[in-house]
Amino acid sequence: QGIENWSSHEDAADFLQRIGMRVKPGADFIFQPCKKVTVLDSNLDMTVVRSERPFFYLVERGTGTGSLDRMLLDACSDAGVRVVFNKKADTLKRGGIVGIGPKAADAIARGIIFNTATEDTAAVILDDRLAPKGYAYLLIHGGKGTIATCIFKEFKREKECFERTVQAFRKAFPSIDIKDSKEFGGYGNFFFGKPAFENNKYYVGEAAGLQDCLWGFGMRYAMVSGYLAAKSIIEGADYVSLLKKELLPMQRTALVNRFLFERLGNKGYAYFIRRFTGGNPVEELRRHYNPSLFKTMLYPIAAWRYKSRLIDKGCHAGDCACVWCRCGSKEKPC
Repeated sequence: QGIENWSSHEDAADFLQRIGMRVKPGADFIFQPCKKVTVLDSNLDMTVVRSERPFFYLVERGTGTGSLDRMLLDACSDAGVRVVFNKKADTLKRGGIVGIGPKAADAIARGIIFNTATEDTAAVILDDRLAPKGYAYLLIHGGKGTIATCIFKEFKREKECFERTVQAFRKAFPSIDIKDSKEFGGYGNFFFGKPAFENNKYYVGEAAGLQDCLWGFGMRYAMVSGYLAAKSIIEGADYVSLLKKELLPMQRTALVNRFLFERLGNKGYAYFIRRFTGGNPVEELRRHYNPSLFKTMLYPIAAWRYKSRLIDKGCHAGDCACVWCRCGSKEKPC
């Protein structure tokens, strides 16, 4: 997966190093800069896009050695943190940070991970036949690969879209070999309006609805919001104010980007690819990802058109200690 590196002037590697993650040379996990991406339209016409600054940093997820998750677990253990597995936490009576991930599906992903002898590759296809209002991608690094489709509409077409995606990448890259493949799936959720701080609970990442509404690059949102929550606890700063300054304007802009992107269609995607390849592509992306007068004016329309699949059933009572409150439903009494 990729930690995006275009939304901020601060390089993702510098940010992660600043908050204490070991990402410089000698790091004990995979953190590979990607400066070249092949972008394909619905006709599989290829455009190779290059940048001096990495588009994103490739990381491996999971429990294995070299994964981002394993590095974080080891760092916590080294710091004396007690990590408890296989035990559900329904309440936080003394408060804390909640990062339990998405609770509804506004976008879904289906793909395979595999072993391969194919050279390192990063490629994206914009085609509504493969990924309705989303994108399909191929990532290969060090003999490990991922092919996936990320779907924002027409979820019932998931199986068909995934099969089309594999066929498309095999056609575009005839030399690709796929060995020992395993399927995976997932989903993402973004929403606005639910309290990010409530009853001494700090909601971070997708638990707070913080997600890139355009393309679903959520790891940086999760890391930034986690850092801001810790900063609030340690320094007594106002968490909601920090979010309003650091993340929420960008997320509102991302929702406008999603509103505009969904109106392009395959011909529009081809035009977008041609425009994107001119000049400095990372700077162009940053310009689109950050607030502007036009997008600020368009936000109320985008917000009115967008409806999250999350249904908030929380009671939001002043004494509620639920990690994820469902006191307002019949499924779980307080």
